[in-house]
Amino acid sequence: MFISLCRACGTPAAAVMTFFYAGAEVYLDDIAAPLAGGVGMELCSRHADSRTAPNGWTMVDRRRASDRHLFIPLEPAGAA
Repeated sequence: MFISLCRACGTPAAAVMTFFYAGAEVYLDDIAAPLAGGVGMELCSRHADSRTAPNGWTMVDRRRASDRHLFIPLEPAGAA
C-alpha cells in the first residue's frame, strides 16, 4: 500500500490541488491514488483547508465532507 505525503509538511495526504488555467479555477479533490507525472499537489487536510485561490481565481472544493479530516496532526499531550 502506498501512502502519499503532503509536500508541505510530510504528513499523509488527504487531498490533491490542481489548477484549471483556462477557467481560472483551483480544485481540491479527495486523493484516491498516487498522482502520475507530477500532476497536482498532494496536501494534508490542514494545508488543503488553508489554501486560497489567487486573485481573480475561484477555489472549488470538491472533497467529500467526510474525508476532509482523515489525517489531522494531533498536538502532543500538554502542548497548548
